[in-house]
Amino acid sequence: MAGFGAVLFYYLIDFVTGSLLVDVAGLTLPSEGTAIASQLTWSSSFPRILLVPVLLGLGGLAVGLISSRLAPEVAGHGTDATIRAFHHNDGKVRIRVPILKTIASAITLGTGGSGGREGPVSQIGGGFGSLWADLVKLGDRDRRIALATGMGAGIGAIFRAPLGGAVYSAEILYTGDFEPEVFVPSIIASVVSYSIYSSVLGFHTLFATPVALASYAFDPRRLPLYAVLGIVCGATGIVFTAMYHRSDAWFATRRWPLAARPAIGAGIAGAIFLGAYFLLPQQAHFASLSSLSVGYGFVQAAMLGQLSSGQFTVAVVGLLIAAVLLRMVMTSLVVGSGGSAGLFGTSVVVGAFLGTALGGAFHTLLPGLVPLPVVAVFSIVGMMSFFGGISKAPLGVLIMVLEMAGSYTILPAAMLSIFVAYVVTGNTHIYSEQLPSRIQSPAHRQEYRTYFLSEIPIGSIALQDSERVPPSLSVREALDLALRHGHAMLSVEQEGEWFGGVRLTQLVAVPIDQRDELRCIDLARPLDLVLSSNLPSLEALRRMDERGVDVAGVISVEGPVRMIGLVTRRGIRHPTLDAASAVRP
Repeated sequence: MAGFGAVLFYYLIDFVTGSLLVDVAGLTLPSEGTAIASQLTWSSSFPRILLVPVLLGLGGLAVGLISSRLAPEVAGHGTDATIRAFHHNDGKVRIRVPILKTIASAITLGTGGSGGREGPVSQIGGGFGSLWADLVKLGDRDRRIALATGMGAGIGAIFRAPLGGAVYSAEILYTGDFEPEVFVPSIIASVVSYSIYSSVLGFHTLFATPVALASYAFDPRRLPLYAVLGIVCGATGIVFTAMYHRSDAWFATRRWPLAARPAIGAGIAGAIFLGAYFLLPQQAHFASLSSLSVGYGFVQAAMLGQLSSGQFTVAVVGLLIAAVLLRMVMTSLVVGSGGSAGLFGTSVVVGAFLGTALGGAFHTLLPGLVPLPVVAVFSIVGMMSFFGGISKAPLGVLIMVLEMAGSYTILPAAMLSIFVAYVVTGNTHIYSEQLPSRIQSPAHRQEYRTYFLSEIPIGSIALQDSERVPPSLSVREALDLALRHGHAMLSVEQEGEWFGGVRLTQLVAVPIDQRDELRCIDLARPLDLVLSSNLPSLEALRRMDERGVDVAGVISVEGPVRMIGLVTRRGIRHPTLDAASAVRP
């Protein structure tokens, strides 16, 4: 389903782009995946170029109507919605979402909206995974796995990187962890989806690399240069993340109708596009035209030297940097306002332009160390370093680099640059729904709770959950003690003699004028259940459920038998850190 969905999505984008940007606006756009020079040219015509902002606005309005009236989930880049469904919604995605996401994303990208195909296709694949899980009546756990599997299958297909897509799907859910249960099904699904997608669209890498790159040899002297690339990509990634999140927050606080926000964002982007078009006419308006739609064809052209004919002058490097800034601004406006397009694609374009600019500068300064064919390596490594840093999915992205280049010779360079960018970005990440690790995910809350409760002895909780008080203590003093220390139960005992337990609710129920007269011994009640201190907390909770009691006493089994405290259901279900530290090694 993810494979056929990716094929349909690709053709739909191609159809809308051809009908509007090409036929109506009069643009000629380059294609990725080819080294044929005639397919790597671009052009525009005046005054038809003035229609681009109009198309952007109309596309934004159409997407706004879809998201406001049919499915709010289709707004934005899609990856966060999929991650949110995994963590917080048991992997459930409404059946209409993948269908409407396909249409909305094709409209956004086909009308010139700056973004990528990968974010939407991951939501499309994840939505089909969720749908399949419901059709065959899988449980919540397996539905979550199916969701992530579909996401990886979509990425593996449209990026033509089956292994990278599978690893990415297990990694993208967290900023510093993996989802190991996703690996095996995602690898299988990604192979199938890649086979279907490539059987229709061709078995080749996403980008065509120069023929001379086949003889590329690793040279450790270039490693410092790749480290610099990683630093630049990481720093630029921080800027892009801040730019996108501020745009997203700004549009979210506007009182405009939900349907109008994507249109306004796209309209502003269209005005900026026209400004750049007339201010930056160099190289046939490269900077402005590369900010439209997916932009992969311009990456291909820059990678193969179509931009500079091998001459990386200051003007060419400056033009690439201008294209980077324009692309980040356009994407922040289009996607941040609610347009339906991915952030992955823009990250690829921005990283590739940064890599090409830096590689070109190194080639000009150090032609012996960085010959012209190696500039393409900087382009490939750059596109993945930029995204690897801000996505916090460096391993999946690293594998994608190898699958895209079709060569393991660039592995050391990619490893260094990607993980340098990962370190530079620190805690900055583009996907706000990512969690630090599995232990913070609601999807695994019961799993971890069961594990800890099976390892924490009930005695350690009893010591923290209750407090001993003498029978002569007044109710007022006992209430003050319980509230001050946060205890729901007090154990009434003196000199080894145990009288019973007093609940906080009992103390609160005593009238104020009687709290000085009544003593804890007056309220103490015996307990229906007594447990040994070495019993696992999970077993203790099960016995309390069987007996239907909320409070149990805990006696020591080490040395003389004595009452060491009381436990409540709440205390067991939410043990303190001190109690949790008693987990058996």
